[in-house]
Amino acid sequence: MKKLILLCIISFPIGLIAQRMEVGLFSGFANYQGDLTEPPIEIGETSLSFGFFARYNATPKFRVKANAYYGLVSGDDANSTGRFMTRGWRFESKLLETTAQLEFHPIGKDVYGNGGVFHAGISPYVALGIGGVFINSEVIVPDADKSKFPESGASSVALSLPMVVGIRIDAFEHMSLGIEWGWRATFNDYIDGVSKNGNPDKNDWYVFIGGSLAYVF
Repeated sequence: MKKLILLCIISFPIGLIAQRMEVGLFSGFANYQGDLTEPPIEIGETSLSFGFFARYNATPKFRVKANAYYGLVSGDDANSTGRFMTRGWRFESKLLETTAQLEFHPIGKDVYGNGGVFHAGISPYVALGIGGVFINSEVIVPDADKSKFPESGASSVALSLPMVVGIRIDAFEHMSLGIEWGWRATFNDYIDGVSKNGNPDKNDWYVFIGGSLAYVF
């Protein structure tokens, strides 16, 4: 009997934590703003992205999320209307992002209420985060310009600061849906592999837009 009581005592807080955890998949699109695009973004260069995440629902209003997202971004001088249009440069970069984010749900409510019965709900939110992005970029240029790349000082790792707006939909007791739009500041000018030969005074940004499906324990 003592062992059973001890097991219940240990299992109770673990069960509470598990009920607040969820894991899920993300799928959507990636794009970027930098030296080989005109602001804010070039819609025609949008590519697919995907990833997975885990979220801890600390309270109905505050949630902590850790994610790993992958996306392909690209750009081309042919999209420009300025003096670089005939330069003939383009690039492709593979991005792997890992970040931790704090979500704030201003109208978030406990979906179980006081009676413990599940009630579906919708909750808009904003989130800020910090992490890193690993960059594998390839700059494709005419033969006359190949000596300019790779640029000295080019970095394959950058700080990533996500700024996200989204909507969470608690559709079922053990399933949540989501839609999010997140800009990433990098304080890095090598997402596209171009800096000194572009605009070294302006850092690159990238964006993930998409939907998510999560299982709630």
